[in-house]
Amino acid sequence: MKFTSVVRSLGPVDLRSVSRDSLLLLITGGSLALALVMRYGVPFVTPHLQRLLGVDLRDYTPLLMSFVLLMAPAMVGALVGFLILDERDDGTLTALLVTPVSLPAYLLYRIGLPVVIAFFVTLLALPLAGFLTLPFGEQVLAAALSALSGGIVALAVTALAANKVEGFAILKGLQGIQALPLVAWFLPTPWQWLVGFVPTYWPAVVYWRMAAGEPFWGYWVVGVGVNLGILSLLLRRFHRSISQS
Repeated sequence: MKFTSVVRSLGPVDLRSVSRDSLLLLITGGSLALALVMRYGVPFVTPHLQRLLGVDLRDYTPLLMSFVLLMAPAMVGALVGFLILDERDDGTLTALLVTPVSLPAYLLYRIGLPVVIAFFVTLLALPLAGFLTLPFGEQVLAAALSALSGGIVALAVTALAANKVEGFAILKGLQGIQALPLVAWFLPTPWQWLVGFVPTYWPAVVYWRMAAGEPFWGYWVVGVGVNLGILSLLLRRFHRSISQS
């Protein structure tokens, strides 16, 4: 079955699944809600923190914006990951494999979907947060690199979890790992590379360098390579888990 046919077959099913599950709806709107919290919460809190602790959040604007950059794909990836777990728990995934839906087309849909959605959600969330504006072309590049982690989260949840309970546990662990690059903000550049194995480090550091007006292309290219490499490893594991089932 062609990829477009897979989209027509599975797309409406996914929309019904999301509409029936309040948790999935919460995940869908979470990234945009986070951007709004940043937009209105940071300016409100800044003078109070400056008065009480002597901390000016305006000095950490790129760090706060990179949090928006990283979390939107994570939430979208979690959404798609749990959709796949639902299919596996209900036996839908096994049934799909004996239909004209080819496994490559299914995988392209399932991995491409979170990446594409995460790209557009991130591209919307960044200006929605509103307190740091980069040129549109740079926002597109940052969103494109960050969006790859949406596919990584979706694959990690489904490839490593046997059910939704395990999926929640794995998702919590992933959230901790994905937050590691934010710690790198406080480290000098050579030491930052210690967290270079974390795929979200690269869009974060690219965004920081964009905000500082520093060269970023080398980091962007390496980031694409790291993210695609991790996607490839998880894809092979996911393929094995489907074949074994």
